[in-house]
This record gives sequence, structure tokens and C-alpha cells, in this order.
Amino acid sequence: MKLYIASTTSFAGKTLLALALGKIWGEKGVRIGYVKPLGKIPVTEGGMLVDEDASFLARELSLGGPPEAACPVVITQDLVMAAYRGEDLKLRGRISAAVHDAEARSEVLLLGGTANLRDGAFLGLSPLELIVNYDCRVVLLDRFEGEKSMDQVLWAAGALGPRLLGVVFNRVAAAQAPFVRGTVVPFLAARGIRVLGAVPSDPLLDSVSVGALAASLSASVVAGGEAAGGAMIERFCVGAMDVEHALRVFRGIPRKAVVTGGHRTDIQLAALETDTVCLVLTGGVSPNEIILARARERGVAILTVPEDTMAAVERFERLLGRIRIREPEKIRRGVDLVRRAVSTDVLLELCTKP
Repeated sequence: MKLYIASTTSFAGKTLLALALGKIWGEKGVRIGYVKPLGKIPVTEGGMLVDEDASFLARELSLGGPPEAACPVVITQDLVMAAYRGEDLKLRGRISAAVHDAEARSEVLLLGGTANLRDGAFLGLSPLELIVNYDCRVVLLDRFEGEKSMDQVLWAAGALGPRLLGVVFNRVAAAQAPFVRGTVVPFLAARGIRVLGAVPSDPLLDSVSVGALAASLSASVVAGGEAAGGAMIERFCVGAMDVEHALRVFRGIPRKAVVTGGHRTDIQLAALETDTVCLVLTGGVSPNEIILARARERGVAILTVPEDTMAAVERFERLLGRIRIREPEKIRRGVDLVRRAVSTDVLLELCTKP
């Protein structure tokens, strides 16, 4: 049986859901397989080009096999240009081989979807066609965004028809949860669409480790790299105000990174008096000895970047919009959230019905 994990927007949480279903169903003795037909995060592992998310998930689920088996087609610029030239890319054959091989070794084969139900059509790999060709059932996962979500779910339900087993909403804010339960669920049920769960927003899942932040910003680590590299940053704020205002703001934001100019020693000291995980100092200016000593005492990492503060903030915001689950703490929390919020037993029963 094949279950395609679809979404209508990027970064909806498909990798998390696949990981959680794989672990939860695996605990019940179900043999799980995973294939991501089309990947967009090319990395090299063992001399092979693989998709980063698919390779990560294959390792976490202990699927075995060669690294490229989990994602037979990885988009590169060379592949895109070949498509523009009209070359016969023979991509469907690669996907079919991977799917059939994984299906033979599993009871439930999870297929990781693309960003939306149109992504891949340019390469002749329309998700809707793949779903039909491989006779997949579908679970639709999306962030909950009010009326926009209703438009997306209703469109997807119409396109997928009876193959759609149900919908899971992700990153549902606590204030929205009663509305989802009391209004959205019955609204969709009246239209024949089953809501299988609503995963709440969680600060940890939206966090980034100091080490990942340093790598993303190409920052120099001048303090706390080894000790604090795995520490998780849940929020960030910009230290561009007077110190009294800064202290009031900083005290209200736990587990944060503070981005400020390397010359703003007053702001840096204020941040170090509160629950700060990391200082990001801009302008290529290194901290003085007082700041370094205080940071070491508090276990706070210090990164320096050559850009000005606003440029660093823009890069930080782009990173936060694309957070991926890699750290063990986030994996445990994500799986636990899905276990508690999603009707995984019902979904498994729906998957395995003739």
C-alpha cells in the first residue's frame, strides 16, 4: 500500500509527518518504506547526489539501501537546462524502479510529496499523475491559515477525489485550536473531508541550533561554539534601541538570539543579563574581553558576521522560514506531537483497507 504525503504549500511539515508515521507505525511492527520521487535539496553523500531531506529520513527510519534509493530524481541546474532543451530525461523509469523496489520491501510505502500538487509538472512529473499512476492514497498536510486553508483543502479534495484519506493541519496556534475543532472540522466533514488531526505550533520545532545558525550565516564563532553549538534558539530580536528599552524587551523573550552591532557593548551586556542563547554581532566587530568573559560565564555563544545588522536579520528571517528537523531534541518533540495530535491508528486503518 502506498500513502502519498501531499501539501499545497512549501515547508508544510511533510518530512516531519513522514518521519513520525514511520516511527509510530514501525513501533507497531509495520514494515515502512519511504521514497521521495522528486527532491530539491541536492547534497553529495559518499560521492552520490542525494536529496538532503530524503537521505535524513532514510537514516532515521533505518531503511538501508543505497543513499540515492530514497530519492531517485534530484533537481539540479543541469537537469533543469536539459528539460528546457527538450531532452528525454527518462525520469519516470528511475522513479518507477525506486517505488517498486521499496514497495516490495514494505507493508506501507510512504511517498514524500513536492511543495504542492503542481510542482514537478515542468519535468513531466506532475504529482497528480504520479498519485494515479502508482495508485496512491493521499494524506494532505498544510499549515492552518484560516480561509486560505479552506480554499486549498477544497481544491485539493476536488483534484484528488476518493484517493484523499484525510487532512492534517500543522502549526495550529493555541488561540486557533478551538476554532479548528468547533468550526473547521464540521465544515469539512459536511463536505466529505475527514480531518485527521491538528498539530499545535511548538517553539522548539521552529527553533534553530546555534551551530546551524552559524553555518547559515557563514559566521565566525568567537565564543561558546563547542559548548553551545547544539543549543536551540526559539526567537530572535534586534538590539538597535536604547539600553533601558532593550532590557525590557529582552526580559520578555526567552531562549533568544540577539542581533546587534559589534560596537553596541551596552546592548550586548543587557542581552547577557537575560535568557539569551546567542549573540550575533554585526559589522565584523569582535566583542571586547568583558563581553567575552560574561558570555563564557553564562554559556552564551557569540557569532560575528561582516554584514550590517539589517542584512544579517534578513538572512536570519529566511533561515527561520525554512527550519528543518535534524536535532534529536526536535525529532523527539515532533514525533510526540504527531502521536498526540494525529489519529495515526485511523490513518493506518484507512491505508490498509482493501
